[in-house]
Amino acid sequence: MDLADLESLLDRCRSLGGDHSTCEVKKSRRGFPHTLWESVSALANAQGGWVILGVDEKNDFAVVGVEDPAQIESQLAAMCSDLEPPVRSEICTVQVGGESVVTSYIPPTPRDQRPCYRRSLGPYAGSRIRVADGDRKFTDYEVSVLLANRTVPRQDTAIVPDAVLADLNQDLLNAFLGRVRDTKGEIFRRVDDERALMMLNVVKLGDGQVRPTLAGLLAFGTYPQTFEPQLDLTFVAYPTSVPGVLGAVGERFIENRAIDGPIPLMVSECIRVLKRNMKRRSIITGIYRVDEWEYPEEVLREALVNALVHRDYSDQAKGMQVQVEMYPDRLVIRNPGGLYGPVGVNDLGTSTVSSSRNRALLKILEDTPYVDGHMVCENRGSGIARIRIALTEAGMEPPRFLDEIASFTAEFPNHTLLDAEALAWLQRLDDRPLTRSQMTALISMRNGTAMTNSAYRLATGIQDSRVATKELKEMVDRNLIELKGTRGGAAYYLTARKPIHGEHPLQVELPTTAAEPPLSEAPAEAAAAATLGERVLRAMGDKELSRAQLQVLTGLNQAQVVQALQRLKAQGRVEMVGRPRSRNARWRPL
Repeated sequence: MDLADLESLLDRCRSLGGDHSTCEVKKSRRGFPHTLWESVSALANAQGGWVILGVDEKNDFAVVGVEDPAQIESQLAAMCSDLEPPVRSEICTVQVGGESVVTSYIPPTPRDQRPCYRRSLGPYAGSRIRVADGDRKFTDYEVSVLLANRTVPRQDTAIVPDAVLADLNQDLLNAFLGRVRDTKGEIFRRVDDERALMMLNVVKLGDGQVRPTLAGLLAFGTYPQTFEPQLDLTFVAYPTSVPGVLGAVGERFIENRAIDGPIPLMVSECIRVLKRNMKRRSIITGIYRVDEWEYPEEVLREALVNALVHRDYSDQAKGMQVQVEMYPDRLVIRNPGGLYGPVGVNDLGTSTVSSSRNRALLKILEDTPYVDGHMVCENRGSGIARIRIALTEAGMEPPRFLDEIASFTAEFPNHTLLDAEALAWLQRLDDRPLTRSQMTALISMRNGTAMTNSAYRLATGIQDSRVATKELKEMVDRNLIELKGTRGGAAYYLTARKPIHGEHPLQVELPTTAAEPPLSEAPAEAAAAATLGERVLRAMGDKELSRAQLQVLTGLNQAQVVQALQRLKAQGRVEMVGRPRSRNARWRPL
């Protein structure tokens, strides 16, 4: 890091009113902070970030320097080596006005090597995670999930001790075996049913008796909840956008129920209940207007199957259910256990690489038919891609995914991007044909999102980066968008033009990535921060709300809401009610 980069980073901290999720600042004037390992562990277990020693956060990030930079560098390097896996940090000293500031970039630990922890304390006591500008100790369950990611889990192939063959639905088994023998050649035609089911991990021999595995019970059980009562699905339809806020007639829920049975039945029943609580909307398909459900059925099916198949089935998670929450403005599906293996949130739907903790269950369900004859899942890593494509075809916003280690959340905004007003705007913009993905991208850019090749694929469901590049280039050639920036900072924006009558001014929001944090707030980033602030203010209205409530109302993540609130506070537009960093703190407009 050079002087200009350091000054830019400190200016950003000042504008936010504190250090943040990718930067930790310590005064460290007369010695090495011995609790610094917590911040290094936390940054390594998240997206990485900077450690700055010799700056006083409580005095507007004034540079105070460290007395012995060589010793500080040595101690920092030794501390990084004392973590497991060791952190290979880039450490250097920058001179600022005659004072020495020690800087270190902490790279993120690969997902399948986490948690990064202090070796002397072990993973359960010595692991930290970055939350906003603080470091939080992992829960025991979170550590267990991360450690399990380093191995091949076998929970789905474990025998269910009290279950017997009679607990499996014979009709479902027959349909499954028929499909397997039709598609997998001679291997399964040469063996009897019992042997075939053993080979497919549906049953195993235990205590001298053939018993169902957990995967077999979840796929074919008459009533799996006899043995695992919480391995079901709960559905709640809320009357308002915030849980706990009562509806017009004082109701807490519109519908609240548990859905039991094997996985195929739970999926089908949940879709039926969702439809009962959904409205129909008109969408544009080519030159036609057609009526569709608020959420395409294909999207619901894929999302529910993903939640039930990829959830954590370890003993610690068996008391947790898959949760489906329906709000007026969004649908949320949450399952225990975050993403497994090296696959990250930004890989979902843009790559066919898949990684699952329940391999036997997936293998079984790819040959398990629904009532309509379709298989429960493909097991080809294409489910999220199909979700993105189906939403694009329906003219809806792309889904939002959140991996919180202990849980994984898929959120589907109930908003049509390609409504009549948006289509009229596109027509005025350029009356030549556009692909559905190009239309979706242009409307997203109009709503304040900058497009990179990766962001384009995430927004539209296109998996091939060459196709995304081709479609983006076509729009550049037609002067609809322009490319700004170079290398890692390059992104596409709407071409500057006079606003069409009645159109809101263009606002730009840079996409977030897990790359090294930016060191300066460029004009586009300042516009992005302003956009986030306006979204938070609109959601707040004249009410006094918590940060968590603002996350729900805006659809932003925690870091974005914190950033927006800090900026609005610095501008004197909002104030905090309560103690700083308290969970009970609330915010209100000024």
